[in-house]
Amino acid sequence: MRNDLNKNDRHQPAMATQADGSVMDQHELARIIIDDAKIMMVDDEEINMEVLQIHLEEEGYRRFVSVSDSTQALQRIREELPDVLLLDIVMPQVSGYDILTAIRDDETLRYLPVIVLTSANDAQTKLKALKLGATDFLAKPIDASELALRLSNTLTAVAWQKRMSEVDPLTDLPNRAWFTRMLRQKCEACRAESSNSALILININRFKSINDSLGPARGDEVLLLFSNTVLECYRKGIKQPWFSSDVSDDTLPTVSRLDGDRFVAYLPLSEQGAPSDILTSLTESLINALNTPYVVSGQSIYLSISVGVSLLSDKTLSVETLINNAETAMLFAKRRNDKTFAIYSDFMDAKARELLSLENGLRTAVDNGEIFMVYQPKVHVASNQIAGAEALVRWLHPELGLISPVNFIPLAEDSGMIVSIGEWVLRESCFQARRWQLMGYKDFKIAVNVSIRQLHEPDFISTVKSALHDSELPPESLIIELTENMIMENAESNVVKLQKLNDLGAKISIDDFGTGYSSLSYLQRFPLDQLKIDRSFISEIVSDSSPAPIVKAMISLAHDLGLSVVAEGIETPEQLKRIQLLKCEEYQGYLCSKPVIATEFQTLLESDYRLQA
Repeated sequence: MRNDLNKNDRHQPAMATQADGSVMDQHELARIIIDDAKIMMVDDEEINMEVLQIHLEEEGYRRFVSVSDSTQALQRIREELPDVLLLDIVMPQVSGYDILTAIRDDETLRYLPVIVLTSANDAQTKLKALKLGATDFLAKPIDASELALRLSNTLTAVAWQKRMSEVDPLTDLPNRAWFTRMLRQKCEACRAESSNSALILININRFKSINDSLGPARGDEVLLLFSNTVLECYRKGIKQPWFSSDVSDDTLPTVSRLDGDRFVAYLPLSEQGAPSDILTSLTESLINALNTPYVVSGQSIYLSISVGVSLLSDKTLSVETLINNAETAMLFAKRRNDKTFAIYSDFMDAKARELLSLENGLRTAVDNGEIFMVYQPKVHVASNQIAGAEALVRWLHPELGLISPVNFIPLAEDSGMIVSIGEWVLRESCFQARRWQLMGYKDFKIAVNVSIRQLHEPDFISTVKSALHDSELPPESLIIELTENMIMENAESNVVKLQKLNDLGAKISIDDFGTGYSSLSYLQRFPLDQLKIDRSFISEIVSDSSPAPIVKAMISLAHDLGLSVVAEGIETPEQLKRIQLLKCEEYQGYLCSKPVIATEFQTLLESDYRLQA
C-alpha cells in the first residue's frame, strides 16, 4: 500500500517544489527564472545595450533582444514577448513614453514589467514614467549591481505572479490557463509542420463520493497522491516544468491539472509506433499503478479512471474543440466498462447527442410515470418456495420504447439523478413489499439495489429510515444490495455507513460477488447478511455433477462468515440441483421467472403458495 501523506510533505501555495521534492524559496525561484528569462532592451544608443548585456551575462542571464530603432520597438515586443523590458525614455521619433503608453493599452502586453532607464533624473520625468505604468526607474549612468538587484527583484515578483496564475497550488502542476496556451502553440506547430500528437484527458471516477465521505481536506490529499502517480507513469517521476509555455525541449508528455478531478497530458506521437499502442501502454501503466490503494488517514482508497483521447493534426480547428473531443471520448470510455480508454471519432458526437436526449428525458421520467418497477423472485432452494424478490427499475420512453437499464442507469449515476430515482425505487419497493405482507405473505423480503452515489449521500440513512417508517415495512424485511467493488471504495467509511444500516435492522447483501476485489479482512468487518454469486460463475454448471470449484468455494466462504447465499442466473434444473447439493440457501433466475410487474408477480406468489398448501 502507498504510505499516508505526511502533513510536512504537503505542497504549500507559497512555495515551489523541485523535481527532487525539496522546497525552494522566492529567491531560489528567481534564480531558476533567470536562466529562462528573456530580456529586451530598447535604446537608441547601441553601446549602452552592449554594456548592459555584458553586465547581465555575468549575473547569469542568457537571453537578450536588442532594439535600437524605437519605431520598430512595439512590433518586436509583440513578436518576442519578453519577460522584462529595459526601456530608454529619450529617443527620436518614438519616445519611451509613447512605447510605455502603448504597452499598457495592449491587452497582451499590459502586465509586462518595464524598467525605465534614462539620463533624466528629475522628479517630473520619474513621476510621469511611473504614472504611465513603469515598474521601476533607474537614472543613467546605470550602476550594474543596482540594475542586477532590481531586475532580480522584478523577476522574482513576476515569477511568483506567474506561478500563482499558472500553477495549481495543490498539485504543483501547470493549470488550465497555462496548458491551454501551450496547447494553442502546439496546434499552430502541428499545422505548420504536419506533425501529430495526442491530448489525453484523465478523469477520476466518482471522486465526489470521496470528498463527500472523507471531506475536502482528505480529498485534496488523494488528488495530490494521484498527481504524483500520473507524473510517475507519464514523466518517470520528473516534475512538470511550468516556467515557460515553450516545452519543445521536453521529450516527455506534458502534464497538467485541468480542473477538479480531471488531469490532462499532451503527448507527441512518434512515427515509429502506432498511436493506439503508445496510448495503451501509458494508460495501462496508470491503471496498474492504481491497483495499489492510497492510504489517507488510515483508510485505503481505491481509484478508477476513465481516459479520453483526441488526436492533434494539421486539421485540428481549435484548442477548445480538441479538449471537447477528448471529453466526449472520456465519457464514451466511462460508459463502456470494457474499455481502458477511447480515442475520439465523429460517431461519438452522435452518441453524445443521443445520451443528452436520454438525460433530458430521464429528468422528467419519474414525474411522467415512465419509470416503473419489476420484481424477480428469490426462491428457497430447499423448499422451492418464493421467499421474496429483487426490485428492478425499468424505463418506458414515450418515443424510444423500453430502454435497457444498462443504458440509463450509468447515465443516471453520472448525472446524479440516481439519487432521486433511487429514493423513489426504495420507497416504491418498501410499499409494495408491505402490501404483499398484508395479503398474507408475512415473511416476504424485498431486495433493493443501491448505487455508490446514494450510499455516500449524507442523508442516505435517513432516507432508508423514512421509507421503512412511511411504508410500515419491518426493517428486517428490507435487503440493501451493494456491489462488491462499491463497498471496497472508501472501505473504512463504508464500514461505518453499513453499521448504521445494520443498526436500523435492515439486511445487507453483496451483489455480483467474485467479479470485484474484496479484502477478506474487510468482509469480516462489514456487517453483512448475504452474499450473491454472480451468474457468470453459475453458467459454468452444465450438470448436477459439475465440479464448480469456484461456486463451491464461495458458498463455503460465505457460510464460514455466517452469511446466507443467493445464486443468480439459475436457468436449468441441473444448476438448481448442483447448488442444492452445495447447501446454497436461495436462487434467482429464469428457471422460476424473469423479472415481472407487480400484478404478474402476485400471480406467481398465489400459485406458489397454492402448490405449497
